[in-house]
Amino acid sequence: MSEPAILDADVGIVGAGPAGMAAANVLAAAGLAVTVVDEGHRPGGQIFRQLPEGVDAHGAIAEPPSHRHGHTLLEEFARGTVRTIAGATVWDCKPGRVWFEHDGASRLLRCRHLLLATGAYDRCIPFPGWTLPGVLTAGALQVMVRGFGVVPGKRALVVGSGPLLLPTVTALLSAGVQVVAALEASSRWRALRAVPGVLGNLARIREAFWYGKQLLRAGVRLRWGWTVFRCEGDGRVQRAVIGQVDRDGRPRPETARTIEVDVVGAGFGLVPSIEIGQLLGCASRFDPARGGHRLIVDDRQRTSVPGGFAAGEVCGIGGAEVAIAEGTLAAHALLHEVRGTPVPRASVARALAERAAADAMLRAFAPLPGLHALAEPDTVVCRCEDVKLATAQAAAACHGDSLRAIKVGCRAGMGPCQGRICGPSLQALATGDGRRECDLPVVQVPLKAVRTATIVEAPAD
Repeated sequence: MSEPAILDADVGIVGAGPAGMAAANVLAAAGLAVTVVDEGHRPGGQIFRQLPEGVDAHGAIAEPPSHRHGHTLLEEFARGTVRTIAGATVWDCKPGRVWFEHDGASRLLRCRHLLLATGAYDRCIPFPGWTLPGVLTAGALQVMVRGFGVVPGKRALVVGSGPLLLPTVTALLSAGVQVVAALEASSRWRALRAVPGVLGNLARIREAFWYGKQLLRAGVRLRWGWTVFRCEGDGRVQRAVIGQVDRDGRPRPETARTIEVDVVGAGFGLVPSIEIGQLLGCASRFDPARGGHRLIVDDRQRTSVPGGFAAGEVCGIGGAEVAIAEGTLAAHALLHEVRGTPVPRASVARALAERAAADAMLRAFAPLPGLHALAEPDTVVCRCEDVKLATAQAAAACHGDSLRAIKVGCRAGMGPCQGRICGPSLQALATGDGRRECDLPVVQVPLKAVRTATIVEAPAD
């Protein structure tokens, strides 16, 4: 059924992933009118992604223990009274107001309180050949396999760093794809640093053992301190040159070797999707371990904007368990503001414990600055504007090393993605300093590409 041009709700939630669903379930059960807008075709977000209605995946995809929570969330979400707008593209917002495109029309959500659960997107590290067909981000591969039941190839290479690597490997294995190699750029010793921080978290320990068992059963060995140097092929990826990296992630050319592959999944971590929060005026902080710029929230998930809350990856990368815990806490905190009901201590404790365990894990897989040395002068670093590394470096040398100066000098980051792909790495690549704190990106309306008519016909506030 077509939605009205203007929708009203007690609480508006942007994002139907773990954080958004957890919050919506609590709020709807308490009797509040909740509306959730999400870009996906069905609730679940990236981690609990569901197939479209009527699509057959041709076989079950192996799921780790944590996905049981996802199924519970989805079932409760489906039974509840939450109004869900799927396939919605948010393009403008201000406190208590969210404009979005849906079914080819412009719509407005008006709400008393707004919760941002916008998740994250893949961090891209350019390397020679990364623009070849068949080379995808780890997140894109999971969308293909888990979200649409598509088998992307026969022989896959999975590379990168961090927790997203293993879910990509297991998803491909479940789809019948041979994983030729799985390469983790961080060293084994860095990973061991996370052990003390997660010893008390049984869920994460079970998860680790589950993934280890899946790799052992398939005969896939995770190689620590390795990555991809380049991809090659005629019209699409056919070969990949891989090798070892030093402790900072810089390639060691003497270790290079070539393998035959027809699909490459590269997952170098995630970046919090804070653009809506920026437009609202929410305070943010640069936190490399949590993925970069993230929204600042207090101990009740409140942002700096009155009536605004945030939970999950938008507050820093943490995973599904963190998102669920923070979404639940945000809902209880919101109910406290509306009705004065006390915030359960257990909810506060769980959110703190899950975030602490996630932070310990993330510190072990913090971005390696040397990985930016993979790109060569003629490597494209901005896909939208087809800007090469040498051009970006020349722009930095001529105009200055700020993100804005580099963009003005060579148009990198000015394409349809508005810097989501190149932005997190652009300054490090252009200046050669992989350890620098990157500038906060500038956001503008529309936040994402929508029809001109959507903007012109937008409902008045």
